[in-house]
Amino acid sequence: MIKYFNYILFSILITIFFTFNINKKISTNIQTLLPNSQNKELLKEFLAFKSNKKILVLVRGDNKDALEEIKTFEKNILRIKGIEENKLSINTNFKEYQKQYYFYLNELNTKKINEIKVEESLTKLYDSIVNSFITVNINKQDPFELVKKEAIKFNIKNGRLFIENYGYLSIFNIKNTINSLNDYEKIYDEIKEIETNNITSFSSIYYFVENSRYIKNDTNKIILFASALLIFLYFFILRNISLLINTLLTLGTSALVAIITLTLFYEEISLFVLVFGLSISTIAIDYMFHHYFHKSYETKSIFNKEVFLGFFTTFIAFFILSFCDFLLIEQITRFAMISLLVSYLIFSFIYPKITFKQKKINLYTQNFISIKSIYFFVFSLIILGVSLQNLNYDFDIKSLDYNNKELKQKEIFFKSKLNKANSQTVLIKASSINELIFYNEQIKKIDNNSTSSLDKLISKEKFKEIFHHLNNTKLNKIKENLNKYIINSSFKKDSFKDAYNYKVQVPRYSYQNLLEYGIAIKKYKNEYISYINISEDKYKEVLGKEFIYSVSLKNLFEKDLENDLEKIIILGTSSLLFIIIILTFITKKKIIPALNFLLFPSALIFIYLCFIAVNILHIFMFFIILAISIDYAIYSSKDNSKETKKAIIFSVISSFAGFGVLIFSNINSLFSIGSVATLGILAILILILFQKVSNASKSL
Repeated sequence: MIKYFNYILFSILITIFFTFNINKKISTNIQTLLPNSQNKELLKEFLAFKSNKKILVLVRGDNKDALEEIKTFEKNILRIKGIEENKLSINTNFKEYQKQYYFYLNELNTKKINEIKVEESLTKLYDSIVNSFITVNINKQDPFELVKKEAIKFNIKNGRLFIENYGYLSIFNIKNTINSLNDYEKIYDEIKEIETNNITSFSSIYYFVENSRYIKNDTNKIILFASALLIFLYFFILRNISLLINTLLTLGTSALVAIITLTLFYEEISLFVLVFGLSISTIAIDYMFHHYFHKSYETKSIFNKEVFLGFFTTFIAFFILSFCDFLLIEQITRFAMISLLVSYLIFSFIYPKITFKQKKINLYTQNFISIKSIYFFVFSLIILGVSLQNLNYDFDIKSLDYNNKELKQKEIFFKSKLNKANSQTVLIKASSINELIFYNEQIKKIDNNSTSSLDKLISKEKFKEIFHHLNNTKLNKIKENLNKYIINSSFKKDSFKDAYNYKVQVPRYSYQNLLEYGIAIKKYKNEYISYINISEDKYKEVLGKEFIYSVSLKNLFEKDLENDLEKIIILGTSSLLFIIIILTFITKKKIIPALNFLLFPSALIFIYLCFIAVNILHIFMFFIILAISIDYAIYSSKDNSKETKKAIIFSVISSFAGFGVLIFSNINSLFSIGSVATLGILAILILILFQKVSNASKSL
């Protein structure tokens, strides 16, 4: 049965994978990359607001054809499951609230109040009603229009919103029950089917759909290309069908164990972890090569000390780096630890029992140039000394995601048409509802042009301030004169009985009331959050307030990412010190050639990093390359036989193929990993081929 061990284990794991729908936990959402923090929770709450689930539709033109086109589109889009009309209906209780606090929620025209002559104004009002050919709507609370009117933000044409110099605008809501990516994709596809050349639409959910699809397509191509390349290489190297199939099954098994284990601890796992996992498998193949070329599988020799030391140091390096708070790195390192452990155990303890006969492979590796190790050592130190002082860091988390330029342009287009091109959205957080409203009022003092659903509410503090102001205006006198002169006017005596009355009790709010009012508010733990749109020129000033939180990924996670980078440098340096101690203990007098496997890859990598914006994944992969390099340093220093050199060369070529394909990705996170890995592995190959080491074998 031991001969079928890999087949049986792989079959069991693949059955578990599909039976429990493990693939549904694999996500392309950028939120799976974000550091776990309060900011991540706040962002998640913000994205759940109804305003982030709107669909904006514009049709070009103001003629009859354009009107008919938008009408047809509206009928079709409302047939899509999960979409509803954006109704502007106001809750009855909210209408009553607005009526009661009318003079608190609106700005008084002080000049008009001071100059008004009630009797004369009453006569003019009556004359305007009598002589008008159309119905005159009179605000019975404010018949003399002493409250300043709000500017109309949108034009209305043919009963529809109209954007000047463009065309008709329609707005739709995505129902609160629609939250999954699958639901978003269905809505997206159905909308695209009914769009015409004259109609364009935008919604924030489009980012989820388009980015997810692009990332999936990109990673699928990378995985297929890498898999095909590696299978070709393994077949050429091994030339043993039975060993090749078992090796592929072992690598698949290690990946399945890792991914299934991670799903027990995480709600979602980034798809990038799987792509990186394929590359990690090319490190694990190293354990098989060394056993195979040293005939351990023929002689049934189970334990190889050098292979164990190589595995142990790499595993510890990943273990140390796993304490980084950056979620993607946390998942990658834990995936790597589990995958490498499973691969090592099977390659080291199961394969000798299965037994595989070695095929003879002739490999010519005579060095055309032999460079003394001290030259590599000195060159590396000089380069590192210069380059480490010239690094520029990029802390924009968004730069790790797919850059959807086309959709960004469409978003800018819609913002410009809605006069929101120069505005930014921020979150407000407070310990009580009144405090939330009060904070919103503080922002309004900084930026008069800011807008929020909280603008329709008034805090206790502002109520008292306005109440005092109302008592000091002529409003009460106007009310008194109105009641006096209306008796002798043509109006009925009680026509304006509610005119210029204002509340004397402070308003009281409940969370449920505000939800019914249509206010954008959410409970967050024991606090409350809402959002406000502010002018771009006031953004920095507003962001300085302790109760304000940015919803920009860059601003929201810049500090977290900076802290995570500092932590990973500390953790990586700790793992590096551990590696150097182990390397010194193992290699002893051959420490300089061994250290070159750390220094020379570092030098080449940092030359590259001097010319780009360095992100956290560049630094992470740098330390991973050092963890990989130590394997080759140990192997070459302890045993420089032709079998060892053959295993190292094939292992490096395999790793180069596994990591090198990532540089073809258009997703910056994968490209960052691939570029650093490619340079590091290339440096290792240069050392193997050109570094002069005592007792080196010139040919194999």
